[in-house]
Amino acid sequence: MSQEAEYNPQEERLAGSAARSEPLSVERGLDALRSSPEFRGPVEPLDGVEANEHIALFYESRAEQVEAMVPFVRQGIEQDERVMYVIEKQTKDDVLAALRDGGVDVDAATDSGALTFHSVDETYLRNGAFDPDEMIDFYRQTIEEVTAEYPALRITANTHWILDEETTVEDYMAYESRVNELFRGEDCIALCQYDRKAIPPEILTDVVRTHPHLIYDGALCHNFYYTPPQEYFGPDEPARDIDRMLQTLVDRTEAKVELSDTIDELEESNERLKRFAYIASHDLQEPLRMISSFLQLLEDQYGDELDEEAREYIDFAVDGSDRMREMVDGLLTYSRIDTNDAEFRPVDCTDVLDDVVSDLKRQIEERDATIVADELPTVVGDATQLEQVFHNLVANAIKYTDDAPPHIEIDAQRQGDRCVFSVADDGIGIDPAYRDQIFEVFNRLHSNDEYQGTGIGLALCRKIVDHHGGDIWVDSEPGDGTTFYFTLPRAKQ
Repeated sequence: MSQEAEYNPQEERLAGSAARSEPLSVERGLDALRSSPEFRGPVEPLDGVEANEHIALFYESRAEQVEAMVPFVRQGIEQDERVMYVIEKQTKDDVLAALRDGGVDVDAATDSGALTFHSVDETYLRNGAFDPDEMIDFYRQTIEEVTAEYPALRITANTHWILDEETTVEDYMAYESRVNELFRGEDCIALCQYDRKAIPPEILTDVVRTHPHLIYDGALCHNFYYTPPQEYFGPDEPARDIDRMLQTLVDRTEAKVELSDTIDELEESNERLKRFAYIASHDLQEPLRMISSFLQLLEDQYGDELDEEAREYIDFAVDGSDRMREMVDGLLTYSRIDTNDAEFRPVDCTDVLDDVVSDLKRQIEERDATIVADELPTVVGDATQLEQVFHNLVANAIKYTDDAPPHIEIDAQRQGDRCVFSVADDGIGIDPAYRDQIFEVFNRLHSNDEYQGTGIGLALCRKIVDHHGGDIWVDSEPGDGTTFYFTLPRAKQ
């Protein structure tokens, strides 16, 4: 009888480490923020920037702290890394609560030792005062010990302790700068947390200079104020600093001028495309009408001489011409959205929906559809365009259903200066893989034999919502119905 091998979590972690060919890099940290629901700001791509695994988080509120800290820690735990949290000011329970809210199984992580908490007295102030050499040795030894068992070490630390009377800014800056060298090429990444309200600006200025990457005000950026260690402590550091500051000004100016030129070129190109789309769509109408008209004349005058197959061919051609004309009409409408100079005014969306339901009366009765809607808010926009949005979404909800009578619910929630609308149905649903594609022009998921349409309706909805400064998205699973959401600006009361 063979004996089953005993499960060894350490071997599994080391196997994962061996499978990763390169050390843990700052790119992993960027991915953690880029893909997280908490961190909604921009994450600047590396694009050739020297990547050092040292990130500074500047926060002014608990929310700003959490939205960066949670995904950073969560990614480490999900990747079987060891996460070391140096805690101060907050309590351990506060941090655990934030991580739980972020979907982290903190009980399993702490029980296994993957997530550990440490006090300042156990780390930075181990001998009652801060010693840069001792801390560098401490982290060097910690990296060696952790990476012998785990794929990588991930550190995040509160830093309010740097205000300790016996801690000098010079010592702390020397340490922070040397950390950059320590982490280079190691399976280690750190997120240092700085409370901007508590730490004086003169200290934060030096902090900026010692961190290659910064998070502030909901954005992660690569720090062109960063000073490499060999320059930070060199005898000609002031001269190098001046060179860097002046070059930064030149680079920013050149980038702004280049960006401005690019914007002008794009606007000009966009105008040409709009004119082309309008002219092409408009000029296509006449030959399409001619094709359809002459085919119908052919059928009327020579119908008796044509056999059934010939008449069927004519029907196909007329149907194709009519569908092409519908597509051209839709493209023409699509091209006009941004060129509509109508002034935005208060629009009562309840009235808009009433008009849509009236226009779709025949389809609603044929399918025995039920439409449920509470009173909708008043927004700012173009009433005609907003009617197109509601019309397309409700018509699709009626169309894309099985044999059962469609049930559609329309709602709106006020969020600050915006309104979030939802149009939910119990229809056939949409595969999540196609959630973005459905908003592209002429991109259809079904053949015309299954469900008739032009493939412009949802693209038109997105362009109209964009034109109103809003967003549109979909939540759906095949067989479980579909809910479209879109935001519009609220009208001032």
